[in-house]
Amino acid sequence: MIDLHVLPPVASIDGEYIRRLTGNNDLPTAPEVILRAFRAEVGGRVFQVGFCLGDGHAFSPVGIAVIERLAIEKPGCSLHVVPIVDEDIAWDIVLRHLRTFTGEALLFAYPNSDVYDAGTAEISYSADVRQFDYDGRPLRRLSAADRQKNRERKAEILGRPTPPRFLAAPGHAPEDAPWIFRIGTPAGKVIRTAVWNGRRSYAHEMPEGIERWVGGDRIAIVQVHSPVGVDRRSSLDLTHHLAKDFDGVIHWARDTETFQSILRSFIRLDLESVSPPELPQGWEPDITILAANEGRSGEPVDEAAQ
Repeated sequence: MIDLHVLPPVASIDGEYIRRLTGNNDLPTAPEVILRAFRAEVGGRVFQVGFCLGDGHAFSPVGIAVIERLAIEKPGCSLHVVPIVDEDIAWDIVLRHLRTFTGEALLFAYPNSDVYDAGTAEISYSADVRQFDYDGRPLRRLSAADRQKNRERKAEILGRPTPPRFLAAPGHAPEDAPWIFRIGTPAGKVIRTAVWNGRRSYAHEMPEGIERWVGGDRIAIVQVHSPVGVDRRSSLDLTHHLAKDFDGVIHWARDTETFQSILRSFIRLDLESVSPPELPQGWEPDITILAANEGRSGEPVDEAAQ
């Protein structure tokens, strides 16, 4: 069960604060601004979580306010950001991260209102989630009839609001939250595999300690050059192949398109999302960097090792 407790409003984040961010003086100067920001309690873990519009690096003015509200609860902590672009699996992504997140502050960012609705509406309907107001009172879970009514109201809306302007979050350096899956191979071996977004031809620096996401004595970091399905390539088949020689596999995607493609394939295969493993003190694995270029045999080519 996932318990979400609404974070109470704070005086410093009011209507005037949003007006300054947007440059729109027509907005009301309300003394309180309601934000999608919560204290999450999941399986004995407690962390802060927020929902907003944004692309993972820049955010809507309300998104900036959500980030500031989370920072008030946990000053100086790392903010892990999950950009969600696929409407079809938006809620699945949210649910997986809420169940496995081990950090202190988590933020889900959506590029537009449709994806935002797909990734947040289920909070009010899901049997896996309980919501509480900031006084600890439980909020009513909406029914199927409520859901249908809300969908009908949305369908009646003619036209759409102007897309919000996304802004950098001053004083905050967002970190991507890890994507980690458990995979069982045909040979019966069970390993962790993670997905990382290189963004611009691997120019995006991998986070320190990324090898701790998967654990094991031997770890493969594979540079993946193209989306799943190109030249019949499958990230699952690649993982199965590497699992013969490695205890953990990290897929380092060349760009965001490839990153999202790998994620979609793993999620649609219903692979289990998991947290990083517990590791012994002094753990030092062997790490090999591979390029998923296909040689004549169709197997990955080892370009560099360390």
